[in-house]
Amino acid sequence: MKFIIPLLLSCITISVSAQDAEKYYNQAMEKGKAGKFDEMITLLTKSIELDGEVYIAWFNRGIAHAMLNQYEKALSDYQQTIKLNPSFKRAYLNCGIAKRYLTDYDGAIRIYSELIEADSGYADAWYNRATVYEWIGKRDSACYDYTMAKEAGAEKMEAKMKMCSEPPNEKLHSILKLTQTATSDKYGYTQEDPVMVGNGPFGGPANQRAFLQLLRDSHGNPVQYNRSGSCCPYKSDNAPMGYAMLDRYEVKYTDKDGKPATVIIFISMYDYKEPMIPVGFGTIK
Repeated sequence: MKFIIPLLLSCITISVSAQDAEKYYNQAMEKGKAGKFDEMITLLTKSIELDGEVYIAWFNRGIAHAMLNQYEKALSDYQQTIKLNPSFKRAYLNCGIAKRYLTDYDGAIRIYSELIEADSGYADAWYNRATVYEWIGKRDSACYDYTMAKEAGAEKMEAKMKMCSEPPNEKLHSILKLTQTATSDKYGYTQEDPVMVGNGPFGGPANQRAFLQLLRDSHGNPVQYNRSGSCCPYKSDNAPMGYAMLDRYEVKYTDKDGKPATVIIFISMYDYKEPMIPVGFGTIK
């Protein structure tokens, strides 16, 4: 990132601000490398407040928000990036990713389609649109796009080409939205009544993450989560040797009183039953 320092005496304040903005930006990048995304966001916000015309600062703040599952904020930052630099393709791709996680699947497809229309050789746009089609169950459209991505130069496409050459797997489930709230306060919170997300087009762990990314606390904010291990074997026809394990996720959120809170949610990726919203949580509106 290059900051131009004017020589005019009347612009000395702007010059110093630009230097400080660059300092905060560089510090933010170091925090990002260390995985400290909250601190990265704070520093990038300071940089943007001093010089809001640097598109890459907005873009990287969007990435930091996305790493914290804050896709609403990430989308806003990517959109501002595009306003400042309409030719920056990566911002459009990331807008599409954010829209997908916010369950705006049509919006994501529309963004990728516009990129493809502008540049039919843009492999990343074909590939990203294919992933959305695959996620929402439009297999033929997904396979067409994966083929086009490969022809445009996308690498490591063997698994996708193999998937497209085989019959559809009817046991795969995508976690697209959460439409029901559990009536039992034991649902998700106990090993006897776990959330069952099953296996999906991108694997069981991806289904678990998709479920957790759809959760919101009572203030409408996304939760933070971390897998803390597995436990609790149970009989399952979908698991090796006939026994499956539950995964334990530590979920952090802000309770109704505005205080930090943590719960454990039990999730199975072997068996599927339409996931519900655990008591005390909401979902994306």
